[in-house]
Amino acid sequence: MPKILRAGRLFEVDLEQLFALGVRALLLDADNTLCFWHSLQIPEETLLWLRRAKRMGFQLAVVSNAQTRRLEPLATRLSLPVFYRAMKPLPFAPLRAARALAVSPKACAMIGDQILTDLPAGLLCGMLSVLVEPLDRSRESAFTKGFSRRIERILGR
Repeated sequence: MPKILRAGRLFEVDLEQLFALGVRALLLDADNTLCFWHSLQIPEETLLWLRRAKRMGFQLAVVSNAQTRRLEPLATRLSLPVFYRAMKPLPFAPLRAARALAVSPKACAMIGDQILTDLPAGLLCGMLSVLVEPLDRSRESAFTKGFSRRIERILGR
């Protein structure tokens, strides 16, 4: 099984491919992956993709470095468990999410838009990591814009 896959936006991730690879749980980053940064706005294509993933039998959870009070309305709206203040790239929150979903880490995919946080968090757990393009590069935290995205350019995102 590959360790890293790439896709355009979240809604372009190939669910059939993930299912064929044995993935049964999708751990989703929030900001600029699932929704726009510091927003509850979710693209319609993403909502349709989430419904399709649920119909296919995938377990879903949000794993984010964001604070809880901001993510709770998102979790309620989507009826998904949220693991906030995840401290990615550390593996603890993705592992907690896998346990809570009763799925082996090897049957999980960590999906996010950042090479320095989302990808290593999944890889350190033995999960498949899926790198997607951010929804909107113009709206990101100063740290992400000033540091993370520069490192990504150097690494050749």
